[in-house]
Amino acid sequence: MQKLVGLENLPDAFGVKLEDNFRKALFNKGASMVGGVRKLALLLNCDRTAIWQWKTGKILTKIDLLKKLSKITKTDLEKIESKIIAIRSKRKRNEDFIKIKFPIFSSSELSLIIGKGMGDGSLSKKQFSYFNQSRFLINETIDNMKTIFSDDINPEEFEKDDGWEIEFPTNVGKLLSLAGAPLGEKVELDFVIPSWVRNGDLEIKSKFLRALFDDEAYVDVEGKTIVFGMSKKEELLDSLKKFLNGLRELLNEFKIETNPLRKPQLNESGTYQIYFSLKNYLQNIVNFREKIGFTDVEKSKKLLNIITKQINS
Repeated sequence: MQKLVGLENLPDAFGVKLEDNFRKALFNKGASMVGGVRKLALLLNCDRTAIWQWKTGKILTKIDLLKKLSKITKTDLEKIESKIIAIRSKRKRNEDFIKIKFPIFSSSELSLIIGKGMGDGSLSKKQFSYFNQSRFLINETIDNMKTIFSDDINPEEFEKDDGWEIEFPTNVGKLLSLAGAPLGEKVELDFVIPSWVRNGDLEIKSKFLRALFDDEAYVDVEGKTIVFGMSKKEELLDSLKKFLNGLRELLNEFKIETNPLRKPQLNESGTYQIYFSLKNYLQNIVNFREKIGFTDVEKSKKLLNIITKQINS
């Protein structure tokens, strides 16, 4: 596993909750090493009351403070981050913090979520949200988020457009952004396949591809193939071509062959779509089903229908 998000990557104003005994010992050690709480307060540019609040856990500890304490106490950042048990939520209707596993490592569950962030997911400064009309895909997203972070991660959920939208707390979204999820309107962004996915094992690559194909592909039963397409603004078409060719390279690692990219097509929205399809011979489609597949039940049924027809033809 590759460490993707550690304490050193977090914004200075990010608030975290430490294990009680470790937190108290860290502040006590800091005061002892500099000659008392008053001197520690001067070094941390705060008053003694604030130190008492941090030490007792009355308020969450900011990252910039932990970085300073790391130097003062000669405590490795890695040790401090291993003692983080929660982060600030910034969700007004719920508690101020949510329990979380830290640091964040590469995993197939995370690659799936990053794929969803590039598909039907949306990451803004307020939250990470995901919409789909398939309950299977909604549940898959929730389950993987819990595996990555903790069982304490519970999204808010809304019925919308004959489907469901789930929204995760602000700071969870920030962690996903640090792991490679695009922040903002995707048709206006130049984003790439994260290096940890490109260099990851086959399980990481498979889950990343599955997430994107569940969200962005359709099964062409008549053409006996699967078609994948995404859209960008005209000035970002070169970026889109690079991203799609990157997906084709990942598919090739599973011995799944694809046809060349089609010419960009203008959408009604003013953006341009580029798509490619899988080569439609039987073994190629079987390879996709066995090595990538769909979580979406309807797409899975159509895919099996293609295979059955080819076998019986």
